Amino acid sequence: MNELKRIHNSEGAVYAILTDEPAKNYLLMKWIGFCTDEELMEATLTMLDWQQTVGQQRGCRFHVHDTKEFDVAWSGAIDWIVQEYFPRVYELGVRYNISILSPDLFSKLSSEALFEQSNPVIPTQLCETLAEAEQFIGEQYQRGI
Repeated sequence: MNELKRIHNSEGAVYAILTDEPAKNYLLMKWIGFCTDEELMEATLTMLDWQQTVGQQRGCRFHVHDTKEFDVAWSGAIDWIVQEYFPRVYELGVRYNISILSPDLFSKLSSEALFEQSNPVIPTQLCETLAEAEQFIGEQYQRGI
């Protein structure tokens, strides 16, 4: 796994780490601690930038969000994700969004709300672990997605 970028909040703390898994062909954002909805959207746009510059050429179809260490509700960003972000990354080849669920109730509820509201263009898959997410990714690539 290749670390691409550490993203800091307004207080200077790292709240997101972007990594690339070329062997399994997915992009991973690990969310940590706390950030605002605006910071979440800003970090998510780094995924869009990567998809546009690297992922599209490589045929990357999966963006994974590991929220296991995320301690914040981010439901205020869901409409933006579904209506703005998903259509843009779909044009660049992404076909699935995967959320690894946080034990934090508010973060977990946000992931579940995204699952319920996600559009058919890019469905959201909920997983408990990164290994489960990687298994799902492998199965989809085997099916020719």
